[in-house]
Amino acid sequence: MPETAPHAPLTVRPATPADRDAVSALLKESELPLAGIPHGLEHFFIAESGGELMGAIGLEQYGIAALLRSAVVRPSHRGTGAGASLVRAVLAHAASVGVEEIGLLTTTAEHWFPRFGFERTDRTALPAALFASAEFQGACPETAVAMRRRLKTED
Repeated sequence: MPETAPHAPLTVRPATPADRDAVSALLKESELPLAGIPHGLEHFFIAESGGELMGAIGLEQYGIAALLRSAVVRPSHRGTGAGASLVRAVLAHAASVGVEEIGLLTTTAEHWFPRFGFERTDRTALPAALFASAEFQGACPETAVAMRRRLKTED
């Protein structure tokens, strides 16, 4: 039986417009919505291993509020820390651009996001600005769980 090669080191970097097709394909494979994703993938990050896309995550910024979206990791890399690395990158980015509160909608990861400080909440408790997002306009089902996290700001 052939030996399985270990995974190449994982790197996380800001996404570029050149990553759009690969990110879109990964989201489609994972049955995540594409509506509302900016053409240039502004505020998006990708995880790569051996030059291959392993995961992605994005942020839609609405002033001091933001929507975390499109958190996805290729099945072969789940459990490797790729998702956690992506979340940490997008949270650090959010803080650096002045975001004070992040909301998200999930149908599969309600029990995973609390490790990053997210708490389940009612949709109506999320910042009103987020309701302009395509995810709130129908791209995400009404049954999706709403979660939120406040980012600490330094005074």
